[in-house]
Amino acid sequence: MPRLIKYLSILISILFGFSVRAHLTYTGRDLGTFSGLTNASSTITNQTVTGNYGWADAADGILGDSHRGRAFRFHLGNAAFVSVAVSANPSATATSLGGLTPAFSLYAGLAAVAPFAPSQTELPAAADHDGSAASIAWRTLWVKANLDAAATNEAPTDGCWNALGDFKIGGDGDLAGDVSQLSSLTYKGSAAATTSKIVSGSLSLPAGDYTIIIGGNELANKTSDTALSPHGISVTLSVAPTPILKITSKVFVACPTGITGNWKLQAAPFADASDWNDVTTPAVSVDGQTGVLLDAAAAQQFLCFVLVP
Repeated sequence: MPRLIKYLSILISILFGFSVRAHLTYTGRDLGTFSGLTNASSTITNQTVTGNYGWADAADGILGDSHRGRAFRFHLGNAAFVSVAVSANPSATATSLGGLTPAFSLYAGLAAVAPFAPSQTELPAAADHDGSAASIAWRTLWVKANLDAAATNEAPTDGCWNALGDFKIGGDGDLAGDVSQLSSLTYKGSAAATTSKIVSGSLSLPAGDYTIIIGGNELANKTSDTALSPHGISVTLSVAPTPILKITSKVFVACPTGITGNWKLQAAPFADASDWNDVTTPAVSVDGQTGVLLDAAAAQQFLCFVLVP
């Protein structure tokens, strides 16, 4: 009996561990909240991704298994310029492997996070995962729309994850067939390494919640001995204010044709002013014409060219 209890405990632990990993969650993987108005960064180094093929499998035009990626989240309070760097990290955990060929996709939106919205079925509300009835129904719709209009099931998809486009995913409590209940992740961009063990990418994003899903880019690993092994990763998110382009109006005052010798431009607030001040802005050439380029405020002044003896 003690031995039986021991084996049952081990089995329960294995099943429980699989259940936790099988859902698209962000536990321990929240990169933080950023105002977007100042430079800031966040790094997480103690996470792993299962196998070294998940991203490539989700980028092949047939939906991939989200369990083979690892989801991170962050929030922007304002529009910002965001950079993501991911590298292999063999020391992420005591059992993690090195050698990950990293790739990532960035999405606007989040999968379901606790506290979960009230369930629409008799099942309790839960985190999203590829195998829920709601997810399978959406995968079937995706196959019908993209692969086979006569399809009646989710084959040949492996999950909900689209590494190069938008996708939806639902939990056990979501009503199958009602896509409005699913979590929507809107694709913003991606980057993938091919031979190196580090990859990075940058883009400008508006305020909002975001998901980064990281996986491996070696599809051949799908059938290798390490396909189910944890590969260590390190991810750094850097946030900077969005560069502001400011365009100001200019006035080009061309020197009259025929003037020879040295000249200078003078300005006064009135045409009959007794004092005229020299304009110190250097002369330039615009389309072959010599003159002075002034701020638009110069339109409120009187200008004249004066020959210099």
